[in-house]
Amino acid sequence: MNTKFNFHMLCLLLLIRGNLMAQSFNNYTTLNGLPDNNVNGVAVDHNNVKWFGTQSGVARFDGSDWEVYTLANGLIDNYINCIAVDKYDHIWVGTDIGLSTFNGTQWTSLTTANGLINNTISYIAAGEDGNVWIGTNAGLSKYDGAAFTNYNAASGLPSEMISYIAIDGSNNAWIGTWIGGLIKFDGTTFTTFTTANGLPDNNITAIAIDNSGNKYVGTYYGIAKLNNSNAWVTTYTSANGMLNNYVKDLALNSSQELWAGIYADYLQEGGIDWFHLSTWTTYDVGDGLVNAMVKRLVTDQNDHVWIATGNGVSEFIPGSDGQTENAGFQGSIYPNPAKDFISISGISVGSEMSIIDSKGTRLSTQKTGTNPGNINISNILPGMYFLQVKDENSTYMSKIIIR
Repeated sequence: MNTKFNFHMLCLLLLIRGNLMAQSFNNYTTLNGLPDNNVNGVAVDHNNVKWFGTQSGVARFDGSDWEVYTLANGLIDNYINCIAVDKYDHIWVGTDIGLSTFNGTQWTSLTTANGLINNTISYIAAGEDGNVWIGTNAGLSKYDGAAFTNYNAASGLPSEMISYIAIDGSNNAWIGTWIGGLIKFDGTTFTTFTTANGLPDNNITAIAIDNSGNKYVGTYYGIAKLNNSNAWVTTYTSANGMLNNYVKDLALNSSQELWAGIYADYLQEGGIDWFHLSTWTTYDVGDGLVNAMVKRLVTDQNDHVWIATGNGVSEFIPGSDGQTENAGFQGSIYPNPAKDFISISGISVGSEMSIIDSKGTRLSTQKTGTNPGNINISNILPGMYFLQVKDENSTYMSKIIIR
């Protein structure tokens, strides 16, 4: 009996893992609702709504409907350089003439007249402490909701040409620069990391920080990994399997796997690279990507990858959408992604519910006394898992995301 069950479990897990490898692209252009196909930025809010900064305004996409915002709606300019979401789900966009922020109802614009260090915005990032960091070619601004604090060479900033910003779990700002390398700012002290510390280049194009405090630093010579002590560990390049070394952006999924947006201008060669199971896998136009000119990318709450390009947006789905995994199950599983509990409706009282990791280890099992049934996941680390629901007649499996 045990042997038979384990065999069926293995088959189910292999089937699901096989389904997860059935990748697909969904592509969106002006024909679908974008105001412009040249997309410079992408962000995802806490409701899993996607926001795109284009050369002709901002687009909001909730999965079915599009809404466009332009000068007529209160934007400071239609040409968007970058876009970000803060902890309050306010949208921030940077342009060549200042900032605009959207609170869900109206747009408000901020410029040097309000204290911003410079109106030409290159990058925006928001921290969990509520601060919004704005990078320009003339220094760095921090906005606390009421006022700006500015940093330039005179205040100790090692380089004023800001290319990228990421905020870690301790609210330290990690600042990418052109020529000046990587900078950590803890609110008091600037610490600089350059080729002397293991970076492949001092021109920083992207930064991603995982849950363990590792930093992935993108350049035009590959990706450097710094550990949680900020020491260089390794560098990833085309020699390791990446499409090429020209990194445009970096993002992490819920399993802390790295995605890289790649585009070599002189080759007109671009795509997305996934570092999965210690191996780089590339997806490009031949696989369905809308355009090779990858600019930015981000992962959403379902681990779909959204790629902003020079000719539209692609949504990359690394695996199935759950329908194949959940075939035959007539109920529903919600929320997914989830944090503290998962509720499963449409099941028989007495059904057995289990959370299983990717190695097949059963982390939690309980029987339901009600329909819907709830399973506590508050003590399980964030990542991708499988939910098994077993009643007298059948066993169902579905991928879930715990965050």
